[in-house]
Amino acid sequence: MFISQASIIVQKLPLSKWEQLCLLWEEMAEVAGVKAIFLKDEHQGQEYFRLFITQEFRALLLGKILTPELTEVNITFNSEIIATYLQQLGKQVATHPQSQTNLQSEFNLKLLAILVAENPPATSYPRFGSNQEVLHHHLEQQRILNEVSHQITQNLDCYLIVQMTIQQVQHFLKLDRLVIYQLNVKLGEKEKLVDAVTYEALASPTIPSVLNFEDETCMQGIGQCQEKYRRGFMLTINNIETDTTISPCLKSLMERLQIKAKVLIPIIVQETLWGFLIAHQCITPRKWKQSEIKFMLNIAEYLAIAIYQAQSYRMLEEQKSNLEQQVKKRAEELQEALIAAQIAHRSKSEFIGTMSHELRTPLTCVIGLASTLLQISKSNSTLPLEKQQKYLQTIQDNGKKLLELINDILDLSAVEAGKSLLNIKQISLRHLTLEVFNSLQIIANNQEINLKLDWQISSEDYQFYADEERIKQILYNLLENAIKFTPAGGKVSLRVSRTTQQIIFEIKDTGIGIAENDLPLLFEKFQQLENSKTRTHGGAGLGLALTKQLVELHGGTIEVESTIKQGSLFRVLLPQPEKPQSKNIVTRKQNINFSEIKTIVLVEEEEEIATLICELLTAANYQIIWLMDSSTALMQIKILQPQIVIIDSLYPKSSQISQNLKQLKTDPPIKILLLSHDFSSINNSDFIPDDYLIKPLQPNLLLEKIEGLVDSW
Repeated sequence: MFISQASIIVQKLPLSKWEQLCLLWEEMAEVAGVKAIFLKDEHQGQEYFRLFITQEFRALLLGKILTPELTEVNITFNSEIIATYLQQLGKQVATHPQSQTNLQSEFNLKLLAILVAENPPATSYPRFGSNQEVLHHHLEQQRILNEVSHQITQNLDCYLIVQMTIQQVQHFLKLDRLVIYQLNVKLGEKEKLVDAVTYEALASPTIPSVLNFEDETCMQGIGQCQEKYRRGFMLTINNIETDTTISPCLKSLMERLQIKAKVLIPIIVQETLWGFLIAHQCITPRKWKQSEIKFMLNIAEYLAIAIYQAQSYRMLEEQKSNLEQQVKKRAEELQEALIAAQIAHRSKSEFIGTMSHELRTPLTCVIGLASTLLQISKSNSTLPLEKQQKYLQTIQDNGKKLLELINDILDLSAVEAGKSLLNIKQISLRHLTLEVFNSLQIIANNQEINLKLDWQISSEDYQFYADEERIKQILYNLLENAIKFTPAGGKVSLRVSRTTQQIIFEIKDTGIGIAENDLPLLFEKFQQLENSKTRTHGGAGLGLALTKQLVELHGGTIEVESTIKQGSLFRVLLPQPEKPQSKNIVTRKQNINFSEIKTIVLVEEEEEIATLICELLTAANYQIIWLMDSSTALMQIKILQPQIVIIDSLYPKSSQISQNLKQLKTDPPIKILLLSHDFSSINNSDFIPDDYLIKPLQPNLLLEKIEGLVDSW
C-alpha cells in the first residue's frame, strides 16, 4: 500500500539503489542501538518495507518491485502517516513529534548521497552543512514535480497547471523571469498564427514583462533551427558579455529585453515542437547548475504531458460537439420526416375524399342516364329526340371527365417514374396557342368570363422546338384552372412573348387568389387548397402537379404570384434551343428490357394498397399478379416463378413465405421487396429482404425500388 501523497520522495530507482537504501535503514538502526525500533519485510507479495523509529527520529521506506531491474521507492518522515501504517500492520508503537538531531542529519546526508549519486556511494559521506540544504533542495524539487503530476491526473485546466507550475519553479529557483514561449498561437483578434510569450512569472514588479512578446528565439521561419530544438537541443547562456557563441541577433534581443543570462528548453508534445520553457536572469549573470537544468527539463516534460492531455480533451470536446450537432440535425430530419408523413397521410385522406367525389359525380350521372335510356327502350316508351341527344351528350361529357382524370393519373405516374418521352419537333407557336385558346373560349363564355389573348411575338418567330401535345396540356391546365377559380364577370388573359433564349407564357386571372401559406402546396400532387367536404370547385388536385412536371421535363420553370380576392399570375418559362439535340428526348436512362421480366407477384391483403401498386406497375409496363390468400400464396409463387415478390410484413405467414422463397434454388434467385409500416419491423424480422419500402407508399419511390431489383436480377 503506497502513500505517495504524504511522501517526501517518490521515485523509480534501479534495484541496486533500493538495496543501498535498505542497507542505510539497517545501518541507522545499528547506530541507534537499543534506543531504536527496526521493522522490515512483513508485507506479502512484491511490496517491501523498512521502518526505523527512535524517540527523536523516524523514517519509513516502502519499495514495490516493478521489474527485475526497477523499483518504485516511497519515503516519508511523517509521524501520523507512519502511525497509520503501523496500525494497518497490526503493530502498536508509540510515535512522538520529532525534532532535529545529529542522527537525522547524518541520515539525511547519506540518503541524499544515494539518491543523487551516479555510482554507489563511498564509505565516508559528506559532512553536515551545505549538503543538508542540497537534500532540502532535492526534496523540494520532488514535491513540485509530484504536485504537477497530481494536478495533471486530476484533469485540471491546462492554463492553471502551466501558470501555477512556472510560478512555483520561478520562486524555487529564484529566477528573475520564467516564461513559456509558444509556437503557432492565435493572440487576441489576430487572424494569423504567431510565435509569442503566452505565460510569465516575475520575481518582482521591477522586472519588465515580456508577456505576448513575439520574437523571443530569433528563429522565426528557420525550419532547420526548429528541427534542432525538436531533437532535444537546449540553449544555456551564463553571461551575455563573455559568451562568444551568441549570434548577433540573439545578443541584440537579449540586450533589448535586459537579459544577462538565460536557459531555453524545448517543450516537445507528441514529437512536435510546441514551444519553449525559458528562464531569464535580468539583473546579474548566473552560472546555471546541472541540477537546475535537469529540474527544468523535468518540468518541461510534465508540461508537455499536461498540454497533450488538454489537446486530447479539446479534441474530445469538439468530437462531442460535432456528434451533438449531428444528433440534433438527425432529430430535425426525423421531425421533418414525421411532419412530411403526417402531411402525406392527410393528403392521402383528402385525395380519397376528392377522388370519391370526382369519380362518383360523373359515374352517377352516366349510370343514371344510361339506366333511364335502358328502361325506356325496354318499356317501348318514346322519348323526344332532343332529350335523347341531351342525355347522350351528358353521358359523353362525363365519360370524358373520367377519361381526363385517369389520363392525368397515368401521365403523372409516367413522368415521375421517368418513363415519359418528349417528342421534340418544330411546331407553330401561334397555331398551338390558338388551338388551346379557342377550345376554352366556349367554357369561358358559358361562365361569363372574358378570355383574352395577348400576342407579343412577330410572325417570323412563330416556329420553335417542343413537344406539341405536352405544351397544349400545360396551357390547357393553366387556363382551365384560371377559368374555374374566376367568378362570373371576371377576366382571364394569356400573354405569349419571346426572348432570344426562352418562350414565356403568362396566364393572369381576377379570381379568388391563393393564400401565401398555401403557395408551397400548390404544385404538390393530390392537393386541393379547399377541404374535400366544403370545397366548391371540382378537380382531383393533379393538374398543377402534372403541369409542373411537364414544364420541368422541357427544362423550364413555372412561377406563381397571387393575392387573395385579387387574382393570380402563372408564368411558364421554356428554354429555346436553336436546334433540337434529338427528336426523341428521354428524361431518364431507359436501360430496362421489359420483355425479360416474366412477372411480379404482390402478396397483400389491403385492397387499397394492392390496387395502387397494381395500377402503378401496370402503367409502367410491368406484368403483376396479386395474391390475396396466404394459405396458397407460397404454392402459387412456386408455380409462377416470378422475378420479384412484393410482400407486406403484416401479411399472415410473411416470414415463413420469405424464408421459403430464399431457400428456392432458382437461377437467378427471386428478389423480395418488403412493405412495412416502420423500420423496427424490418430490423426485428426473421429474414433479410433484398429491399424495403416504408408505408405510406410513394409511387415514384416504388418504381425506383422495382427498377433497382430488376437491374440487380
